[in-house]
Parts: sequence; structure tokens; C-alpha cells
Amino acid sequence: MTYSDVAGGDELLRWFGQVPTFHDAEIISLSLNRTGTSELRIHGWVMTDEVDSRGYIVLKKHAVVTFAITDIMDLELDGFSRQNVIGGLHLQRATDRGRAGWYAMPEEETDMEIELLPCYGLDGFIRAKKVMISFVPGRPEKK
Repeated sequence: MTYSDVAGGDELLRWFGQVPTFHDAEIISLSLNRTGTSELRIHGWVMTDEVDSRGYIVLKKHAVVTFAITDIMDLELDGFSRQNVIGGLHLQRATDRGRAGWYAMPEEETDMEIELLPCYGLDGFIRAKKVMISFVPGRPEKK
């Protein structure tokens, strides 16, 4: 499964110029809805091999990426904080986590999973029937 298999995935790949890892990306928001669409918004970028004058890795291609998630079947989330930095994000066909007895709907081979790898704050996974991607180039607005 690749980003190309998801609506909006090809556009995101063109923007970043590579498959995004979302290493050290920050979760801006997570909105869960029992019916309708849930949304996961993440500030991501491309890390370069360059280092600036202060010794920081140069980040390019900033974007606020929205994963629109419909028909959530299962999730397990942990560690919400004021700041939620992930070690990475895996978008993949859903894996067997031994939780089928808890699914809200029958499982299918086309089920999707977003896995948020732990770093600081929120991590876990969301299993759903459908995921769509959109993004806005640039950094998130400061509030």
C-alpha cells in the first residue's frame, strides 16, 4: 500500500518529493466523530542534510497535512499532551492486532490504518474504512 492508493496521496508525494516519514512532526489536532468524518492534522516537512548557522537541521517543504478518516473501526491512542510530537507516521493497510472482537464493522482487506509512532505525547493507531489526504503548504498559523 502506498500513498498513491489514497485520495490526495499523489498530490502530497509531489509536494514533498518523497514518501513522508513525519519524523518529529507535530500533531496539531485530532477530531474524532462517531459518525461522519474525523480529522488528524499534522505539521510535517522534509528534513535535509543541511545544517544552519545555529547548528539546526534545515527543514523544507512545510505543510499542514489533514488525514480525513471515515468509518473508524478501532483505535488505540495514548499520551496526549500540550505538545504532541511523533516519531513517524505509517499509512498502511490495516494489520491484525488481535482486536477483531472490538471492531465496530466487519473487517475487510481494504481497511486502512494510520499508526502514530511514539516520541512525545500522542501515539497509537486508528483503523478505518477510508482515509483521504489534503494539505496546505506552509507552517500552521500561530494562535
